[in-house]
Amino acid sequence: MDQDQTAARRFSGTFDHIALADLTQVICLSQMNQSVRVRSGPDSGTIYANAGQIIHSEIGPIRGEEAFCQILRWECGDFEAVPSNRGDITASIKRSWEYLLIEAMRYRIEASSEGAGSPQHPQAFAGRISGIQLADLVQLACMARNARVLEVKFQGKSGKIYVNSGQVYQAVFGKLQGEEAFYEILLAEEGEFASLPPDESQPEGISKPWEYLLMDAMRYRDEKGGRGDDEEAGAAVQSLLQRVQRMKISERIKLAMTGDKEARGLLIKDVNRLVQVAIINNPRITEGEVNSIANSRNMDEEVLRRIAGNREWMKTYPIRLALATNPKCPLPTATKILQTLVAHDLKQIGKSKGVPIGVAQAARRLTREDSGGK
Repeated sequence: MDQDQTAARRFSGTFDHIALADLTQVICLSQMNQSVRVRSGPDSGTIYANAGQIIHSEIGPIRGEEAFCQILRWECGDFEAVPSNRGDITASIKRSWEYLLIEAMRYRIEASSEGAGSPQHPQAFAGRISGIQLADLVQLACMARNARVLEVKFQGKSGKIYVNSGQVYQAVFGKLQGEEAFYEILLAEEGEFASLPPDESQPEGISKPWEYLLMDAMRYRDEKGGRGDDEEAGAAVQSLLQRVQRMKISERIKLAMTGDKEARGLLIKDVNRLVQVAIINNPRITEGEVNSIANSRNMDEEVLRRIAGNREWMKTYPIRLALATNPKCPLPTATKILQTLVAHDLKQIGKSKGVPIGVAQAARRLTREDSGGK
């Protein structure tokens, strides 16, 4: 979504049990301008993001990449993420945020081997986020993979979105439940949210993967606009959808290989594996889209195999983790990727019932080897 067009659609609230890497990734993928102030025990530091890139970080006199890596090594604490313009901040970081996250993880592992940290323990930070879109908030909750309830309040109304194990499984808004409630909640433009403890009494009402759920919610919002630019945008989406429905397979494949993000968003749902593979070969596809595809349980395994075969994409840790935990990922590919994951994630995969038994067994074996066979 274009940030300028959605500037008014912002929410503020509290979020807990989150890893700093996940928070950083969502800020960058959403191209937000934010300053994230982090405290852990006696230590404190700040990370600055501008237009989807980390531009500066500091801990007292320490600046740049070193400060960023040190902050992401901290295991627990609190944070405050607020909108921020670049202003008079002197950029001290030039590399991409993807590279920075990989370096931060390596830094944390090396520090652990020296007795200064423990990457196998999950990070647990809590704090307040201001100026976030609801769609990005849902993505953040799914990436955190913890069971939680997002309570959203706006214009005297309130709704709840239920998340567990990286998926939205229910939403309630007044008398509405399921997808319909979720879409109505995401119509809200501004308000407050809170991350509440899980509610195990809520039955599953949504089975659609969260990335598709969000795309459908955005389309629903455009259709509900009813006038002006929103009406034109909705008409354009409908026009593209109608054209795609009339296309032959060869035409859909061509569009998948050359189309823009809107076209890719529609075609990724195509049941034909050739269309899905064509999208992966589109030179305009973004890393954020690749990450969403790697997380999807509806992809053909050939698509996931192609992603795993791309060296540039496999440099991104969240993509590797998504592939390793996707039941559709070929077993040899998934088990090979496991060897590149950190101990904490291996331990979680070994306990997970959502991955193939062969993947879980391989993760447990690697965990035992890392711990010296104990």
